[in-house]
Amino acid sequence: MNYLNHYNNLMQTRLELKKYRHKLKKSGHYFEGHHIIPKYKGGTGVSSNGLNNNNIVYLTAREHFLAHWLLWLIHRDRQSALAFHKMLSSNKNQIRIKSSYGYEEARLAYRLTNIGNQYGKNKKRIFTKEQRKKHSEIMKGMWSGIKNPFYGKKHTIETRKKLSEHAKLRPIESRSNYKGMRLLYKNDKFIGEFKTTKEVAKYISSSESNVRHVLSGVQKTVKGYEVKYKHY
Repeated sequence: MNYLNHYNNLMQTRLELKKYRHKLKKSGHYFEGHHIIPKYKGGTGVSSNGLNNNNIVYLTAREHFLAHWLLWLIHRDRQSALAFHKMLSSNKNQIRIKSSYGYEEARLAYRLTNIGNQYGKNKKRIFTKEQRKKHSEIMKGMWSGIKNPFYGKKHTIETRKKLSEHAKLRPIESRSNYKGMRLLYKNDKFIGEFKTTKEVAKYISSSESNVRHVLSGVQKTVKGYEVKYKHY
């Protein structure tokens, strides 16, 4: 399952409701501010005052819990685990509705990433193959079928159009299908790196399809140039 896509869809649909929810919040309705890009990943903004910050979105308590669950599933690091585990706590003004699956996953995330971190010291945790295998077995089916919050639901045509338009505005390197920078060589000499196939094609005055053929291995060169993905 592509957890990043689920997270991006949740954030985009709630961004569209941001102004409306802000008005509801001022009239007494309960929402929680959430950093789309977490602060521990470089995100900015104050969650309690984020109307004019596109990194802040207003979520219901349940949506906020699911958002941090998804961030844990995406990153699987100590910081996302701690943020997810924090969703289990609440004060007198908060009423969090959690599924038993969500509670178990938050506790497991905290336990797995907290081993070796004495007195809050953030020591790097290295999992053995056996531990990774065990965690994988626990995770299987966790979000499948009726356990998936979006089970049996579909986006409307209007929502799909908005999601598509918003996706086109995102930096290309942040998209889920982006494979990395394109590296250009000629006669084994490094020429430069480019974000997109289109940029490479423009630089060497070639068609994008020929550049894609080189990247996919259909042909070796285009106009004497080799093109490779940076991380492949």
